[in-house]
Amino acid sequence: MKGENRISVIIPAYNASAYIAQCLDAVVCQSYMTLEIIVIDDGSTDNTIEIVRGFPVKLITQDNKGVSAARNAGIRAASGDYIHFLDADDIINLEFYEKMILAAVRSGAEIACCGLVHERLPAITYSYQESILVSATEDKMRLTNVGNQGYSVKYLFKKSLLDKHQLFFDEDLQVAEDMVFSFKAVYWANKIITVPGATYYYKHRINSAMTTKGGLKRIDRRLKIQEAKRRRDLFAQENNISVIGVPTKQDISYKLFGFIPFFKKRVFDTGRIRWYLFGFCVMQRK
Repeated sequence: MKGENRISVIIPAYNASAYIAQCLDAVVCQSYMTLEIIVIDDGSTDNTIEIVRGFPVKLITQDNKGVSAARNAGIRAASGDYIHFLDADDIINLEFYEKMILAAVRSGAEIACCGLVHERLPAITYSYQESILVSATEDKMRLTNVGNQGYSVKYLFKKSLLDKHQLFFDEDLQVAEDMVFSFKAVYWANKIITVPGATYYYKHRINSAMTTKGGLKRIDRRLKIQEAKRRRDLFAQENNISVIGVPTKQDISYKLFGFIPFFKKRVFDTGRIRWYLFGFCVMQRK
């Protein structure tokens, strides 16, 4: 399907040789074909660039500066009417852009929001069963839950929205860098529409920035997330935003004799896990 509105697909890539071909296959095989595919190689030391050159994309290379700088380079290079950020190790369903652009154009919404399948945190996997259009600040915050799930990849942004507010990713943030960007965009958008049938698959990669284990690295990651939340909260305070987000959780219960609850595992959308014994929290892991 061809269309008048061009979508710039911005894909930052760093040592993504194991996944980038699958990601690009999911883009070039889309039912909507009016796409500008921009891959920003962020100083890869593997053969990511060689793989990318086998696809019809615009390739930008830079020294390793981080995902925020890579996405910002993509924004500056984009010539499309709409922008979507896609991570190099993730995929989308083949009608993703057709459904997203159709919903955005028909509704006049500056942001379209898709469903999300999260492999690492199934508790926050969701899909939309109907199109919902909102414009009030509180409704936008609740519908997207952007205060808790700041993933920029689940949105199709109108380029003029980003241009109007000179919205870029904060390159000082190395973890949860989406949080502030998405929060501001959702607040500033005239309207937001949900899109049934458009699904983003957030894959679980063991060595990603959000899953790397180790005591010191975990502490460092937590501190960086806290800084992103601080900047989010500051923006909310400056703009009198009362609703930040709606936390989600998933409970797995275990019962004695099939009916007496005695043990429960609770998984939060932040990744925190708690274990309860007869209603008392006995262990927690972040």
